[in-house]
Amino acid sequence: GSSIKDVVYNYSTLGGNLLSVPNLFTYSNLNTSNLKMSQEGYHDQSQAIFATAQLGLKNLVFVDLTARNDWVSALANTETKSIFYPSVGVSGVITDIFNIKSNVLSFLKARLSYSEVGNAPQRFISIPSYPVIDGYPQLTTYMPAKNLEPERTKSYEFGFNAIFWNNKVNLNATIYKSSTYNQLFNPSLSPSSGYSSFFVNAGRVDNKGIEASISLNQKLGPVQWNSGIVYSLNRNEIIELLRGYVNPVSGEIISLNRLDMGGTASCKMILEEGGSMGDLYVSTLYVDEHGYIYVNPTSFTVSADQNTFVKAGNTNPKYVLGFRNSFSYKGFDLSFLINARVGGIGVSVTQAIMDAFGVSEVSAKARDEGGAVVNGFRVPAQLYYQVIGGGTSGVGSMYVYDMTNVRLAEITIGYEIPGKYLFNWVHGLNLSLVGRNLLMLYNKSPFDPEITSNTGTYYQGIDYFMQPSLRNVGFAVKLRF
Repeated sequence: GSSIKDVVYNYSTLGGNLLSVPNLFTYSNLNTSNLKMSQEGYHDQSQAIFATAQLGLKNLVFVDLTARNDWVSALANTETKSIFYPSVGVSGVITDIFNIKSNVLSFLKARLSYSEVGNAPQRFISIPSYPVIDGYPQLTTYMPAKNLEPERTKSYEFGFNAIFWNNKVNLNATIYKSSTYNQLFNPSLSPSSGYSSFFVNAGRVDNKGIEASISLNQKLGPVQWNSGIVYSLNRNEIIELLRGYVNPVSGEIISLNRLDMGGTASCKMILEEGGSMGDLYVSTLYVDEHGYIYVNPTSFTVSADQNTFVKAGNTNPKYVLGFRNSFSYKGFDLSFLINARVGGIGVSVTQAIMDAFGVSEVSAKARDEGGAVVNGFRVPAQLYYQVIGGGTSGVGSMYVYDMTNVRLAEITIGYEIPGKYLFNWVHGLNLSLVGRNLLMLYNKSPFDPEITSNTGTYYQGIDYFMQPSLRNVGFAVKLRF
């Protein structure tokens, strides 16, 4: 097969303050002395061909092959003109291959696969462009990239499916490892080069993990019971960032083993060789030579050290669990799902600012008890919380929380209307009541860790006045004809 994706975007605007007539949004009513004009656009295109094939041997062993090649406009003017995505998977039914007959092991299938995917760089960086501002073309601040390559991820996966006791117990497990190469970096250049920065491919990030599930199908007298547990774990490591790259134009050697990805004034993500994606660093209070928080002996106040950041932990969970149960009895169905996120840390800027204004529960308790406790002694609550919660986002190290949480994620109650109460042309009618995110059973942080205030990769685990989490209750009607 083949495909083509063509995106054309054009944007033009003319605006400014109104001249004399309120709420009359016309060109004639614009104040021409402060007009604001903006115009931009782009044209992206991706052309692709792809193919799949499956080979089977006596219904025992199967080989799946896929191939895809993309020609992406963002690669124009680079040495790499296209991205190739291959994959191969081999699977076999072990119980059939070895003719296993067992009352315990009813079915066993194993699978092994390898795949590659690619990601093109952002548009324009390989082609010089000169934006016109106030009627004059502006030079680009970065060096045009000629030798860029697509970012690539190579993945290996092994898994198996096993059925025991004639479909009473089902076990699925997968282990995987992936490596991502050729990430896009934008390091700075010396002013003598005539450019402020350039783009280069480098780096490697590895991910490995486990995904497993086990389910049980069992009768409890007249009641049919289905239960299942899903477990997933992922670990990632930054193997390499940018090492000893030689600029082909200037001959300058550039190395990066640490990248500050930003965040807020009190917490930020930092990428470091040997570290992990999601490592969160926080600002601190000044401490004395013994490691205790420094308290001014005259004013009894603490001081923020916004220039020192320490690693607080990683925002990613250690593992995730899901536990589902369903019961069926004479047309009635009841099911519930409990989800657990274990581990991972976050920082609450919301809590910090509420403390600074004295409107939080913890600051109220400190005032009632005669002050906040620092190094085992009480200091004035107002002065203390205005420092640790002050500034733009507080002192990050004072607002680090474990994001472990367990919640009742879903409950469904349904009933299948008997056929004798339905029209002949209706083969089934099911009514159900569904509730989601109903109850937080355990949560150590003052915010819902499953809600994010930003979808950016490097802004996870930061609570910045996020909307409260909501319960959702609804109903469903399913008709079969």
